[in-house]
Amino acid sequence: MMDAEIIVNAGVLSRDYLPKRLLYREKELKQLKDNIGNRVNTIMFGPFGSGKTTLVKRAIEDLKSEDIRYVDCTLYDTSFSVLREMLPSAKLILQRSIYELIKKLDKEAKQKRLWICFDNFVRLKDPGIITKVMTLGINVILISNVERNADVLNLNVLSNIPCIVKLSNYTTEQSFGILRERAQEALAKSSFTDELLVKISERAKGNMALAINVLRTAAIKAQGENRERIEITDLPETLYSDNPRNLSKDERVLLDILKEKRRLLAGELFALYRQRANPSRGERSFRNYMENLCSKGFVRAIGTNKWRVYELSEPDEGTGFRISNRGCSEA
Repeated sequence: MMDAEIIVNAGVLSRDYLPKRLLYREKELKQLKDNIGNRVNTIMFGPFGSGKTTLVKRAIEDLKSEDIRYVDCTLYDTSFSVLREMLPSAKLILQRSIYELIKKLDKEAKQKRLWICFDNFVRLKDPGIITKVMTLGINVILISNVERNADVLNLNVLSNIPCIVKLSNYTTEQSFGILRERAQEALAKSSFTDELLVKISERAKGNMALAINVLRTAAIKAQGENRERIEITDLPETLYSDNPRNLSKDERVLLDILKEKRRLLAGELFALYRQRANPSRGERSFRNYMENLCSKGFVRAIGTNKWRVYELSEPDEGTGFRISNRGCSEA
């Protein structure tokens, strides 16, 4: 007997998938592309899962420009690592010399009209790198979840960013429209129902990253059990309860840390766990706990080895949505 195939195009439900069109963000996409064309520095705010990163990456792809560099400051939070990401040939510089990287960037900026996107800029250990970049005449796009994160920027930077793009949560109807389009591309035709998609959309409260990852998690579960259709009972329990069940004491400690921090490198999370758990366990147990949290849909793991990042989707203030799931780790 052949296994049931529910997921026919897994990439469409992956974190890195870039849709060809952005439903309900057409106006903001046009504004961002116009700003890039007119060299207008831009700062973008919006709740988690409102499409900020996808919007910027879609604009970069549409403009087909190699002069727009994207940096995720959650992964690259030091000035040195940010500069290395900005410069394609920076690997040739063997010493950890920020001075040499700045010189190289300055030289390139005099030859091209460079743009740099700082996604999650609030995670930078030294936000002053934004000032240095702008001093070189490089334009910037800054992305964060809430406006209060702009407090880490100095007045010189803020004075040179005339445009603010604000994204709101998707409505339930918009979430359903986006989710339905993804499901039609990613899943077998008879494997899902509109009722299922509506249920996910209602519970995701406008967070599309959450909605898509919940659909993916449920699809994996149904397919793993060799069924031909995803049922509402396949949805992760985090959508139903604020009090996660069936977790060990250590797993609850780790989950509480991620509720506070939302996103951490594996090493940072392990260090905080060792401080709070009494008694705490070793690295092997820690990895097992995190695998369990991922498999239950509470946490998502990104990357591998020492650069692995664990994240948990949390709402911004005012959404009324408490703890939520962003899907399981991708191997």
